[in-house]
Amino acid sequence: MASEHAGAPERRVRAIADDLLAGAGLPSLTAFTLAGPRPLLDTPLPLTDIASAFQLAVAHATALVAEDTPRAHYEVSPAQALAGLEPTHFQRIHDHRFPQSSHGKELKSGFYPTADGRWFLPSGSYPHLRDGTLALLDCANTAPALAAAIRRWPAQELEDTVAGQGLPGAWARTPEAWLASDAGAAIASAPLLTVRPLRAGAPTVGGLAGLRVLDLSHVIAGPVVARHFAFLGGDVLRISSPAQPDPLPQILDTGIGKRNAFADFNDPDDLARVRALATDADIVVDSWRPGALARFGLDASGLLPRAGRDFVHVSVSAYGHDGPWGTRKAFDQVVQAATGIVALHAREGKPRLSPTRLLTDYLTGQLAILGTLAALRQRQQAGGSWEVRVSLARVATYLLAWADPSHQGGDSFDALAPQLVTRHGPFGTTHHVAPAVAGLDGGTTPGPHPLGSSPAAWAHSPLRP
Repeated sequence: MASEHAGAPERRVRAIADDLLAGAGLPSLTAFTLAGPRPLLDTPLPLTDIASAFQLAVAHATALVAEDTPRAHYEVSPAQALAGLEPTHFQRIHDHRFPQSSHGKELKSGFYPTADGRWFLPSGSYPHLRDGTLALLDCANTAPALAAAIRRWPAQELEDTVAGQGLPGAWARTPEAWLASDAGAAIASAPLLTVRPLRAGAPTVGGLAGLRVLDLSHVIAGPVVARHFAFLGGDVLRISSPAQPDPLPQILDTGIGKRNAFADFNDPDDLARVRALATDADIVVDSWRPGALARFGLDASGLLPRAGRDFVHVSVSAYGHDGPWGTRKAFDQVVQAATGIVALHAREGKPRLSPTRLLTDYLTGQLAILGTLAALRQRQQAGGSWEVRVSLARVATYLLAWADPSHQGGDSFDALAPQLVTRHGPFGTTHHVAPAVAGLDGGTTPGPHPLGSSPAAWAHSPLRP
């Protein structure tokens, strides 16, 4: 493994973790140790230290809320933290990798040259997004056909047209071009993490076990938030649309400890059932495009008049909740393209994704966990309902400030052999990347369940009024 000046990784991990904790209004770290190998990938971003710091901040915040005091010392594995940036690559069913069956149905995404010499990344991980992009470009779902179609468009015109049709996609900016853009400047000026009160209330007695968590999110970052509270003994219920299921690898990873129900928000009975569930939730998680759930009364302001108890509403967006790009759709890789992350990894003039492939999804999810824990601590101490907001693009913009070519190394992400936790459930025996911080998950949480396999109801009676 590559090495750096003694003490530099620890200082960087502490600086990032304390930065995150301060943004959440939480006390800074106590003592910690980086244990085991510290891989260095081919990237100017110190990803191993960044991933370690995010998981360390979450562990510290969890201890503060669950035990009302931080641990005296934490042990974090940098290699485990790094593997946690794309854990689906390492998870197994009965000791075997399972086929990524959905990939053959996705858009043949990649970086394609545009008419004005830039690079464009289309995205279509779901059938309706794939089909919408192919219809716009009027081409087949093959790399040569996409390349020929995209070469006819100037980059900015294509990006604006894609966004106007509610499709994800972006041209690959440099970090400088991103920060100079209206969207980039607006996102850079926004807080990395927002934790704000919605209404006053009485302090809530109780810890983290038994919290009712309504997971209305999808893809990765939002479901990661709800999963954390399943690890802590929460009653976590995920609501999904049968018409738009997430891919199996994501379900296996983010579904640990959850029950999963189907609901169609356009069906009055289903919507009434979900609204009733939300009125009894301690935490509601939303990762749809800002405003998407508002029309169903399931955003923070819509839930507030109905809520039977004080709650925390968690909202994860791609490009922030307002500003020039607030309503745009995007996934992790598209955000990497728009914000300049891919330009940092360019080779021979062609942009590339982070060597972990995913980057902002899991980090943004962990940041939202941190904010949720901070809001729960406020609910314990001062009471009231709270809102937490994070965005993929704001996290990506934060990471740009840590770029330094001296961090680069030659280790391979795919060659990592992380420690796995074994779980049992309807999918059989599954194996998942263990947390980087010792003691954060003992492996007792049940394995994932298929989408739609549970009724849309809480599993047990609430532990608090």
